[in-house]
Amino acid sequence: MSGLVLRCDHHAVLCACALLLMTASLSGCGGSPEPKPKPHKDDSRNVKLSNGVVMPVLAAGTWKYNDTVAEKAVVAALKVGFKHIDTAHDYNNQVGVGKGLKASGVKREDVFITSKIPGCGLQGLAADDCYNNTLKAIREDLTQLDVKYLDLILLHFPPCLQDGDTCHSQKTGCSNSDNLNAVAPQWRAMEAAYKQGLVKAVGVSNYCRKCFEVLGNTSVKPMVNQFQMHVGMGKDPQGFLSYAKTNNMVAQAWSPLGCGETEILTGKVTTEIAKAHGKSTAQVALKWLQYHGLAIATKSSSETHLAEDLDIFDWELTDDEMKSLDDAGFSKDTPSFLCADPDPKAEEIVLA
Repeated sequence: MSGLVLRCDHHAVLCACALLLMTASLSGCGGSPEPKPKPHKDDSRNVKLSNGVVMPVLAAGTWKYNDTVAEKAVVAALKVGFKHIDTAHDYNNQVGVGKGLKASGVKREDVFITSKIPGCGLQGLAADDCYNNTLKAIREDLTQLDVKYLDLILLHFPPCLQDGDTCHSQKTGCSNSDNLNAVAPQWRAMEAAYKQGLVKAVGVSNYCRKCFEVLGNTSVKPMVNQFQMHVGMGKDPQGFLSYAKTNNMVAQAWSPLGCGETEILTGKVTTEIAKAHGKSTAQVALKWLQYHGLAIATKSSSETHLAEDLDIFDWELTDDEMKSLDDAGFSKDTPSFLCADPDPKAEEIVLA
């Protein structure tokens, strides 16, 4: 993800620790039963946000690419059929992404573009005038990408008005009162950009329940929460997924394959399921997320791997396979690296 957000390419395994980034700006083979459709599954390649905007479920990410690689990766993604590109202000490659959009020959209206803005106090976004600095950064996104509007803008992570290392190590993104109080003015800037037509939808990333405490009475609610989720973390880590559903937000997974998690890519559970379907372990991991109703931001600069990532919609997992994946608990990763919801049974903060 990339700025502060860990975005992992399961083919290139480009993953680094969030702290470092903080400081550095197939069917039924082998006798297995035929897969059965699951009643909760959504075969759609798109999801509708709370305001009616239609967002492609799969996004091609661009984290850790320079402008040259970002341009090529965007062209490759759109060529094989991706319709959603994910980037961020703090990826420092949006000029390259914009060139890729132009070079692809795909019409602007046929591509869903997501960008993100750092939380105030981080990645160069000064906290002394959070509202205006956020609006400025959104307009810079438009200029760098050379587009007139964004389909979705996210707050990349909660504010941090203290030392970045402290916010990360203690996960104080929203438990600290100063950080929490900075959420409201930054969100007002997002609302302003939305009402001005600069963006078609607004949301957040890496926000735990506490972060939403000051957003209950806002006129525009977050439509997406993008957070880390992958096989091995459980089916609802820290209640992030259920909270998003309760509050009519689309949950989107970053790091859908973990940071090169060997248990995902070569482990027994995913390997056996992959063999049963003639698919890769990566496809199994992505399919699991899709079954749980998440949108997914994945990443590769390879056309072959990008095409593989798109091939998760016309085959099914069995109930037993889903249970095995749900029960996997090998990962210690958490949904957000800047804040935490350790008790999923805690009192809910509902966005009225």
